[in-house]
Amino acid sequence: MSIADENFASIQQVFTVGWAPVAILIMATAGFALLYAGMVRKKNVAHTIIMLNIGWTLAFVMYYLVGFPAAYYTTEPFFGIPRWLPTIANPLPAALSTTGAYGIPASPSGYGDLGLWFKMSMFAITATGIIPGATAERDKLWGWVIAAAVISAILYPTVEHWVWGGGWLAQMGYIDYAGSSVVHLTGGMFALAAATTIGPRIGKFVGKKKEARAFFGHSLPLSVIGAWLLVFGWFGFNVGSSTASNAQMINVELAWVGVTTAMAMAGGLFGAALTSRGHALTSMAGLLAGAVAICSGAAIIHPIFAFITGIVAGILTTFVQGLLEHKFHVDDACVCVPVHAACGLWGVIATGLFSLKVLGAHPIYGVSTAGERLRLIGIQALGGLAIEAWAGVNWLRALQVYSQGRTTSGP
Repeated sequence: MSIADENFASIQQVFTVGWAPVAILIMATAGFALLYAGMVRKKNVAHTIIMLNIGWTLAFVMYYLVGFPAAYYTTEPFFGIPRWLPTIANPLPAALSTTGAYGIPASPSGYGDLGLWFKMSMFAITATGIIPGATAERDKLWGWVIAAAVISAILYPTVEHWVWGGGWLAQMGYIDYAGSSVVHLTGGMFALAAATTIGPRIGKFVGKKKEARAFFGHSLPLSVIGAWLLVFGWFGFNVGSSTASNAQMINVELAWVGVTTAMAMAGGLFGAALTSRGHALTSMAGLLAGAVAICSGAAIIHPIFAFITGIVAGILTTFVQGLLEHKFHVDDACVCVPVHAACGLWGVIATGLFSLKVLGAHPIYGVSTAGERLRLIGIQALGGLAIEAWAGVNWLRALQVYSQGRTTSGP
């Protein structure tokens, strides 16, 4: 082992188990907690936080025992029996995992097992954490315990395997750099199925026409602070999603990803602020929508097109929220479905749309011809719709247990 190899492995290890997961784990989780706490009524704050905490806990342990192995320890294109259970307890970083070092045997998986598990568990936690926002104020404790365990052990890791674990979408060339579809579309569709299965809060829709009533959250400042904490965590998501195996990849990826992430957030904030007529919470939802949409193409799309991607996401959030509430009578307490599901799907499509180098796409990762671009758009659309179908259908059935009771009455 050369000094150069050891130094790069050290950088890789610090990055994998240091900055990126801590930003996601601490700031993003705190952001979810404050965002949801501010958007629900005061009497339901404690229950909402407990539900989020349960999802966090179960995602951690179930992902270690079953989820991570299901995502990465199988070579089958769709599903497969993991070769090892639970996650292999090998502390070496990816750069040393195939050769071993310091007297520690090489990992049989070929991954930097513990480091990769630690980072990827944050994505599992986030996908799970989306759901309590949509079902806030009427979800059932034990139903959520069962559901969160199933999600983090089986349903979410299946999608992760398809895209990041060498599954069928990865083999087709599907691109999702930081989780527009793997995390956000999946979690958002889980949330939609959950909210639909449980039904609306008592008094949300009234009269023969089921007119929607506004249930105002008790603290705008809490939600705004929560959204900005999520923004901080998002740089852990996106910049921390690099799988760089050499210094060149680090040098050509990370600045690009940081700038496109910021530009998309700005575009989302702007788009939602315009279409919501200045409503503060909707504009903050747009900020997060832009962040969701850029996750897929963060390493490819030009910064200007990242801003445009964000604007579309902000507008889409306002439109989809109105459609869900007034047309389909879906009670999504914290606007989780528009932000995560709708904008996650838009993000993977935008990756294909703006992938051409002549449009300023990344000089190495972008595509060169219109034919390549058209093919990528098709792959992105197919992958996004497949993930949407998987998350919606499977979760809807699993959540029947979730609809056995409510935790609150009317306003």
